[in-house]
Amino acid sequence: MKKTIIFDLDGTLADIEPLFITLFNELSKEFGYLPVTKEEIPTLKKFHLKNLVFRRLGWRILLLPKILKRGREEYNKRVNEVTLFPGIPELLGTLHERGYQNGIVSSSRQDTINAVVERYALPIDFIYSGKLFNKAKSLREALTKEQLVPEEVLYIGDEVRDIEACRRAGIDVIAVTWGLNSKEALQSTGAKTVDTRDELLAHILR
Repeated sequence: MKKTIIFDLDGTLADIEPLFITLFNELSKEFGYLPVTKEEIPTLKKFHLKNLVFRRLGWRILLLPKILKRGREEYNKRVNEVTLFPGIPELLGTLHERGYQNGIVSSSRQDTINAVVERYALPIDFIYSGKLFNKAKSLREALTKEQLVPEEVLYIGDEVRDIEACRRAGIDVIAVTWGLNSKEALQSTGAKTVDTRDELLAHILR
């Protein structure tokens, strides 16, 4: 039986895609890479984040640490523009009422996550922030510090890298199809996918 549900933030709880694309394109002027067009978004959603980054940056991949730092800074400045997907507060509230512990493990900055949680008064018991391409380390940190049993933990994410991280950390994962990666990309990993918040809740509570 699962006792703790850990959520990703961006693309899972928060509808980050519009702001993500805006910031990505704004930074393209600063760092000299190609911006994303509206027409190519469905194709890009099929890519693993590492492949997407390399595809857009090319040799500028060397600048990735600076780009990520600037992106996080700009995201934090505009965090009030971030909205939750419909039904998310109710989903978290129901889980909390049923006795589940809710957590967030995300690649966003700690203060950014805190701002979203506080703004919506979400029932979140713990928050861990980590590096973009090493979420498994953040998950293991959460398991250790919160004294969680891996078999009793379920992670909810929206990207292929979330699935990979959970497998490395030894916890179960469900991938939501309303986020940054397409359903096709998520299903190619063999992970369980859900299409709606109601379906997710039903799967957790069954």
